[in-house]
Amino acid sequence: MKVIAREDRGLPARIAGDIGRRITLGELKAGETLPREADMLATLGVSRTTLREALKILSTKGFIEAKPRLGTRVRAAEHWNTLDPVVLSWQGDAEDQDALAEELFEIRLSIEPLAARLAARRGSAADHAAIRAAFVRMSQAQAGLEEAIEADIDFHLQILQAAHNRFLLPISSVVRAALSISIPKTMAASGGFGPSLAQHEAILTAIERRDGEAALAAATTLIASTYKRNFG
Repeated sequence: MKVIAREDRGLPARIAGDIGRRITLGELKAGETLPREADMLATLGVSRTTLREALKILSTKGFIEAKPRLGTRVRAAEHWNTLDPVVLSWQGDAEDQDALAEELFEIRLSIEPLAARLAARRGSAADHAAIRAAFVRMSQAQAGLEEAIEADIDFHLQILQAAHNRFLLPISSVVRAALSISIPKTMAASGGFGPSLAQHEAILTAIERRDGEAALAAATTLIASTYKRNFG
């Protein structure tokens, strides 16, 4: 653990992130006991309140568990709140980035076609306009790379919003993480958005026609073809 000289409002989150990343990297393994509180305080140079708030964050996200006389132990990965955006960010330095990206894509392939069908059936005119606006930004030739990538991400997130299913909304963080990893790779391989623009437009057109089955099929085609380009 690196020494942090001063305390600030975000310090507990920073400490939790440092420990969380070490857990995701396997530097701290499941079942391993964290150092004693006094030792952690001496190493980090923070107050007891700050340290306890950091450990509370880790506990809430399923990374550690404190038991009387046994100390604070690292929990196995099946206990982690993996859909939490913060937990996803902690895994950003993991060595198995390709495996992580592939697993995120598998979730997308399971969820996004359903979301597209629901967006076609339930989305309001304003919802559909937001999806189209994202597509237009994505397809503008003069858009910079970062703006185009963000527009692509927004296109998919707007579809999740338009589905009007409260249980789909937490998946937004997974979709954003998957796209942030895959879009640069896909663009590098294909030379830009060109090959997938028509597939995005097919989803948009089906949603605007309120053709749920066509939207589902178009979304499946896009994600499956992108998966193939990234993972073979």
